[in-house]
Amino acid sequence: MKNTLFILSVLAISCSSGPDTDTVSAQSADTVQVQLQETLIPESQEVAALFESIDTNFNSMDLLLPEGFKYDVLFTEARDKVTRADGMKFPAKGNHDLCVYVPIDGSSTHGYLYVGHEDRYVNADLGDGGGGTVFEVIRDSTGWKTVGDFKHVDFSDVRDTHRNCGGTITPWGTILSAEETYPSSNADISFNGTYISDLSPINGRDAYTNFGWMVEIDPVTQKPLHKLYSMGRFMHEDAECMPDQKTVYLTDDYPVAVFFKFVADVEGDYTSGQLYAYRQSEDGESGDWLEIPRDTNSLIRCRDIALNNGATLFQRHEWLDEADGKLYIAETGNVQFDWNMRINGGAVPAKHLWDSFHLGGNIFSDVHGRILEFDPVTNKMRSYLEGGVNPEDSATVLSNPDGNCIQKFNGTNYLVINEDIDWYDLGRVPKHAELAQRMVNEVYFLPLNKENPQLSDLRRFAIGPKGSETTGTYFTPDGSTMFLNIQHPYPFNKLPFNRSTTVAITGFK
Repeated sequence: MKNTLFILSVLAISCSSGPDTDTVSAQSADTVQVQLQETLIPESQEVAALFESIDTNFNSMDLLLPEGFKYDVLFTEARDKVTRADGMKFPAKGNHDLCVYVPIDGSSTHGYLYVGHEDRYVNADLGDGGGGTVFEVIRDSTGWKTVGDFKHVDFSDVRDTHRNCGGTITPWGTILSAEETYPSSNADISFNGTYISDLSPINGRDAYTNFGWMVEIDPVTQKPLHKLYSMGRFMHEDAECMPDQKTVYLTDDYPVAVFFKFVADVEGDYTSGQLYAYRQSEDGESGDWLEIPRDTNSLIRCRDIALNNGATLFQRHEWLDEADGKLYIAETGNVQFDWNMRINGGAVPAKHLWDSFHLGGNIFSDVHGRILEFDPVTNKMRSYLEGGVNPEDSATVLSNPDGNCIQKFNGTNYLVINEDIDWYDLGRVPKHAELAQRMVNEVYFLPLNKENPQLSDLRRFAIGPKGSETTGTYFTPDGSTMFLNIQHPYPFNKLPFNRSTTVAITGFK
């Protein structure tokens, strides 16, 4: 996910749908430096030094990697047992999503992994809704392996969570976990008693308002510290903490999405601060930030307030990461959507969507999605790489980007892009895969050394097992290992990829 080079010396570790109804869903280097870099180090040579792009394969039950790379299985849903604080062990939750490596004494071969569970079901043993697991990992001459127990993160102190999605590590070593669910009622969060069982009021409010926040977690004690109400309640997908220890950028995974920024009142403390919503300039070259009122009622409905006051409309923002002062955001798209109510209410579509994906009226279609680039200095948001079919290679199709992270190799930053395609139609997979009705997700590497990259710059690094979404990408500080989650694979795949699984990938030079 994030590769914040935070070094934590750990001495010991105690061993959707929201209320909006106005959508239709089918589901900084300057130019001179970039030109100089492209002249001195051709991008294709730079990527080839990392790996040879693999061929497409849409019928594998295994995780496919380039020659010279291998994976070690670390943690698997249900087959591994998670230990509670009382010593009792229970089958691990699934839907592995966020993954964060916390180095011990700065080591790239010894640390702790935090894995979030994008779960939502009643579980009397490990808590209802979402979840998190922490465990120690070490690399020796044979590869990566776990040490000791898988430790349960007990969210009962904050009355449980719901679908722990993306997140990040803070500059001081805690974990931020995003609750992707934004329920609209107690019936919604209960779902006939299968999601959340305790519907009693909390803090004087209905139970459903307790879900849809960012949660800060101490990985050492495996305890949540608090839900961060000041960061607003919406479909939290991901977060990026800035070095000032005050600013956090937040993405909203919803068909009427808003790009948010939070600025803490005090460095190193996210419990209070100001939430802002992004408003793009008319020409798309800059933008400003709208203040969201700081009272709880406003923060519970912060998206509505933002859009009613002219915030910019986006289409399902996913994960984001930072490199050289710029933020790279996966905007996953949507086949067709009607923004009539929101536009009439004062919201304004992002310029790239209005210019290229506007069908007329207030109807839009954005099948493939894209990678956005945001400059916090100028507040400019632009499309950095549009999804679609590579005109030079019809087998390479970038559709519905979701998880991402950035890692530097040989002086060049690479954006690692995980797909989570909505379906196999409309050209989101090569034609032969569409005819076979196969929906398989790929992992691409994109060098960030070009001002305007093309789909031909993508290199295919991995193909997930059938039915799976790959997510949680995170590197060790030295870039030698990439941790990856295989989420919700087809249950009839061969072991281990018939369950959600966390792996460590090695082979990077």
